[in-house]
Amino acid sequence: MKKIKKMMAVLCLGLASVSAHTLTAEAELVNKAWGQGYSNTFILGLNNTVGSAVNIYTLKGTEPSVIHHTGNFNGINYDMLEVTPSETTFVKLDYMGYAEWLNNIYDWGLVSEGYVRAGGINANYYSWHTNPNAGQPVGGVRVAGKWTDFRGEPNMPEYGNGYVTAYWDRTGLMKLVYSGEDVNGGGWVGEKVESECALSGSYTYIVNGERKDLTGGSGWYEYHYNDYAFSCLAQKKDGTYYLISFWNGMRDEKVQDFLLELDVYNALRLDGGTSTSMCYEEDAVQEAEPSETEDEEDLSRLLG
Repeated sequence: MKKIKKMMAVLCLGLASVSAHTLTAEAELVNKAWGQGYSNTFILGLNNTVGSAVNIYTLKGTEPSVIHHTGNFNGINYDMLEVTPSETTFVKLDYMGYAEWLNNIYDWGLVSEGYVRAGGINANYYSWHTNPNAGQPVGGVRVAGKWTDFRGEPNMPEYGNGYVTAYWDRTGLMKLVYSGEDVNGGGWVGEKVESECALSGSYTYIVNGERKDLTGGSGWYEYHYNDYAFSCLAQKKDGTYYLISFWNGMRDEKVQDFLLELDVYNALRLDGGTSTSMCYEEDAVQEAEPSETEDEEDLSRLLG
């Protein structure tokens, strides 16, 4: 695996209350984004602005275990960052509170401490009716152990809206919990989890190693199908993370097939459409051999 080099590209943290900072380096920042529709093709560079990101950080001068995979599953192309966390490599959530390019959503404080943002994907769902300010996150967004705010209102999970919240920190496993403020009033319902990061997502694909029933209990394969790209956050029981961007829509049971073949323990769907994006530092990740898999057996050979 390559040694981490200094970052290249100009990354500006656009917070109005903070001066812009510039990082110069030798490595190239790779931006990938996907459009909405049936194209199954990616757009090189920036696509659309988002408000939050699931990011990978690694300590400069160490050899992180971050692998970039590309492949094809069920006829849909995908990009995936595989992360083995350690004392010097971890996954966290970063939130801007307004629209920004994915490559600019990162923790400047960690960078100033000698960490490199090795890569990241777009994070949770947004209510776009609140444009032009990127929209308020749907559900919970927790950073540095505190719920974030949007226009003075806390971004906390709302019990009863159907969204699951993923909780994690640098040392523990990701946990999916259905709980939060009761949408009908009455305070908090369900388990409270203290963690560094929390993120509400939409469909819950895998819970404790089991396929989530997405049929509404009907027993029939009445799965959702979206005709646009989307991102996914997953983790194995051993702590390995997968940050995945699918280039186009896929039926949910096929997404679950893909995740179960990876031996995923917990997984949830993140935002999609023109929000779907990924970035990574070339010298902070190892490139896996490209795959042109069409089925689960080939996928297992890819990661084997």
